[in-house]
Amino acid sequence: MYSIAGKRCLITGGSRGIGLAIAQLFAREGASITLVGRNTDTLTQAVGTLHHDQQGIDKSSPSHAFLAFDVSDAQAWQHHVREPASASSSGAGYDILVNAAGVTQNSLLASTRTEDVRSLLDINLLGTILGCQAVVPRMIKRRKGGCIINVSSLLAVQGGKGASVYAASKAGIVGLTRSLAAENGRFQIRTNVLLPGYIDTEMTKGMNTKDQISSQIPLGRLGRVEEVADAAAFLAKNPYAHNCVLNLDGGLSGV
Repeated sequence: MYSIAGKRCLITGGSRGIGLAIAQLFAREGASITLVGRNTDTLTQAVGTLHHDQQGIDKSSPSHAFLAFDVSDAQAWQHHVREPASASSSGAGYDILVNAAGVTQNSLLASTRTEDVRSLLDINLLGTILGCQAVVPRMIKRRKGGCIINVSSLLAVQGGKGASVYAASKAGIVGLTRSLAAENGRFQIRTNVLLPGYIDTEMTKGMNTKDQISSQIPLGRLGRVEEVADAAAFLAKNPYAHNCVLNLDGGLSGV
């Protein structure tokens, strides 16, 4: 297994939920983290929670930072990541990209407004595409390989009532991941995708069917963000993990 100590890691959606849990775990293992999000205050607070606890790491500790922009903004990706104006935190490129930014949906397709469809697809799918499009060329140019971890959803392969657009966006991420794996394996850029089921996050706290859903999950509970982070760490560190579609749903996909 590889160590991620000293690796430069860019994480979208990193100010909360699954993205933040991944950032915190990677930071504890010695990675240098850059979070991407839209809210400067939330990002500042999130960066403050990143600490390392690996023995043998330089006492100066890895440096952490954030970039505040909308992941669906192609020009922002170009400016901050693909062609940075200076040799700042983004100037040296990244070893690991985690695309965890996402929003959910709770409406039948027939009653979903077109503008809401576009907004969700822009954040969930286009944002992931743009992130890969910005980071991959720099990984290729550096000739040191790299790792991309995309966060999709169980609904990408299972579907769900009231989540048609969300499921479509997450299914697109699975297709994107598989295609990137085929394109970039020769550059030693490993690309994998996580398919979490129902995870206890801000997205699920408002659900009034949480107990009902838990009863349908073979393990009898919602997952924890730390468990998703552990799976991401496995994908980041295992040198033969490539083109993996990793379900993390407590067995719900088998019901």
